Amino acid sequence: MRGRKLPLGTFIICCCVHVTFPRELPSTSVVIPFHDEWPSVLLRTVYSVINRTPRHLLQQVVLVDDNSALAALGAPLDQYVRDFFPRDLIRLVRLRQRTGLIASRVEGLRHSDGDVVVFLDSHVEVNVAWLEPLLVEIQSNRQTLAMSTLDYINAHTFEYNYYRNRTVRYGFDWRLFFFELNFRSDQEVSSPHATRPGVVAVGTAFAINRKYFEDLGGYDVGMKIWGGENIELSWRVWLCGGRLVHVPCSRVGHVARTQPYSFGAKGRHMTTMFNYKRAAEVWMGPYRKFVYENFPEMEALDVGDLTERKAVKSRLHCHNFTWYLDNIWPELTVYDRDVIAWGSLYNNGTGHCLDNHAFMDDAPRIHSEVCHYHLNTQGFSLTVGGHLRTTVQCVMLRGTWPGSRPLLEYCESPDIWKHTKDGAIIHVQSQLCLDEDASGPITSYCRPDVTSQKWVFTNYVKV
Repeated sequence: MRGRKLPLGTFIICCCVHVTFPRELPSTSVVIPFHDEWPSVLLRTVYSVINRTPRHLLQQVVLVDDNSALAALGAPLDQYVRDFFPRDLIRLVRLRQRTGLIASRVEGLRHSDGDVVVFLDSHVEVNVAWLEPLLVEIQSNRQTLAMSTLDYINAHTFEYNYYRNRTVRYGFDWRLFFFELNFRSDQEVSSPHATRPGVVAVGTAFAINRKYFEDLGGYDVGMKIWGGENIELSWRVWLCGGRLVHVPCSRVGHVARTQPYSFGAKGRHMTTMFNYKRAAEVWMGPYRKFVYENFPEMEALDVGDLTERKAVKSRLHCHNFTWYLDNIWPELTVYDRDVIAWGSLYNNGTGHCLDNHAFMDDAPRIHSEVCHYHLNTQGFSLTVGGHLRTTVQCVMLRGTWPGSRPLLEYCESPDIWKHTKDGAIIHVQSQLCLDEDASGPITSYCRPDVTSQKWVFTNYVKV
């Protein structure tokens, strides 16, 4: 998708320029944690909020310094705030030790008092009328997490790239990795201004009613530094009676930057594993086994006391994770649910297994690799409906002639495959068999004597 590049220092009004918003909307606090953010980038964020937010709606901007080491963010920033910002508008909170994003946001919330809190990254530029659409959604339904639609700011030139028809949402797989995808056809809306339901939130820019956020349990303060907090909050919103929506009229430009947080002796990976396990243990029920299959080191990890988080789940009478998969994220395949066979798919002729690691590199083709039998790249299911698929994509053919290479595509209109007792996997539309040559999976005319057309799943479901 191509964005419209704008010269530095300019902005563009988005598609909702003719939309009017009510004057009476909830008061709002904007919380912006930062650590060693380049001062000009941080100030661009703050000035955009002040200049493009109606003053009667903006209760305060809370800047939370997560123990920055950059000298310019010390006394010079204190002086700048005193000299150039109204005293009742900017609150600068200093943390004496590094706490990470999660704890910094919690501290910022303590120093704010608006009816709604907006959490922003410290390297963004909010667009014109960015706040009002979020507040309209929250005013109409208090139990709402409202997300801005992200544009992108070039990290080298700082050009604002406006994506006029951006309609992406965010999903995740069993590794709990985020990715962008389009909305389903049944989620299409008649108006470009209409909100759409999200699956999970990213933390760059979202708004939530303060009291609702507190009733919902806030952030899990048992999590460390950064990572996993947004997926856990998103699950909790949906599972406990709320809603999470994308708001196209609220536009925020974001600078993609390298990870600013240090993770101590345990490092980023184990810190993320720690946070993911806290979320999985509370909310995922039996489905957490698929996460642990991807990350065996997570299963034995001690993540502390979860009593308080489980009490939140009980107090709010939340749904189980099956409800979430059925109603919010049905695109995520449960490997062993409503299937004929699942697991790794072994080729009798070559000794290789079908592998979806190309998806990790954004390439559409599937491959065959030496079998390691881990579901993260060698996990496939053949559903009762005949769909051969990974967690979020289906195996498809764009051509129906011998030599066509199977691809991975999102499962809007999936192809149908049939697995015969003699091991063949037949593409029903073309009547070609899944085969393998020196370059990987391919389709060929079906021949019962060709062993490379014989495939075996590691698990078969009795029907």
